[in-house]
Amino acid sequence: MQKENGFIILDDLKVSLTIPRDMGGEILKFYKGEELFFKSCNEAQAMSSLFGAEVCRELGIPVVSFGLAKYKGIIGTVATSFNPKHEKVVFLNQILNKYYKEVIEKKKHKSYITKAYDLYNLDDLSLALLYYYHDEKIVRYLMQKLYVFFFLQFILGDFDMHFENLAISNGDFVPLFDFDGCFKLDYYSNYRTISLEKTGHDLEKRRKPIDVLEEMIPLYGDLLKNMLDKLSSKEEILAKIETQLGVSIHPNLTRHIKYDEYLDELRECLKEKQNRFCPK
Repeated sequence: MQKENGFIILDDLKVSLTIPRDMGGEILKFYKGEELFFKSCNEAQAMSSLFGAEVCRELGIPVVSFGLAKYKGIIGTVATSFNPKHEKVVFLNQILNKYYKEVIEKKKHKSYITKAYDLYNLDDLSLALLYYYHDEKIVRYLMQKLYVFFFLQFILGDFDMHFENLAISNGDFVPLFDFDGCFKLDYYSNYRTISLEKTGHDLEKRRKPIDVLEEMIPLYGDLLKNMLDKLSSKEEILAKIETQLGVSIHPNLTRHIKYDEYLDELRECLKEKQNRFCPK
């Protein structure tokens, strides 16, 4: 595969599978030594994917490898498979669907679970995981990781980390693989909800991300602080990405990444809430 201005050119690879995308674009699946996935998106979304993956690496969170790519002149990202050994994988939305149909609907039990599957329903999610795995140790481990993913979503301003983007294999989450929904300018103040859900249901019940974050900080503020303390600045992370690409990144591709601003807001929120709940 050739490279051109930091973009991997995929034209010489044969497409083995095309997966239509509901929101426009598509995912193309290639084979050449290893399984590769090309996802069409604009340049800003492509840079978001590389940046989000690099943040994960700084935090020690498993993530697929991303690169900028072009296929037949179309811009996007190319990524390695999150399941290269083709092991059994189950997505969180499948676990919730199973629990919803076999337990909640069958017993007509009242529950906060909706088909939106908001992240806030972590109590319901833990019950669904226990129903699926029948192992409290596995469930505790998975739930601890979910809180890490929850705060990662705030760090990246990622509105698209829904339950179809989180999958489990052999009792652990597979590497994360979708970051092109990061760094929305109105994420904290105006965006309709923190995700880990699918849009279109119960919009009036959703809360702004900053409101949910403030509720979580008294309980999980130390976890968020530890994550924030590990992170480099935007410029330092971009320097790592430039090294990987072998080319300088044009400022226009990174102007939308309000990463340092997000971290400042998170640190201020964390400081204010911890002072309120833990007065000296």
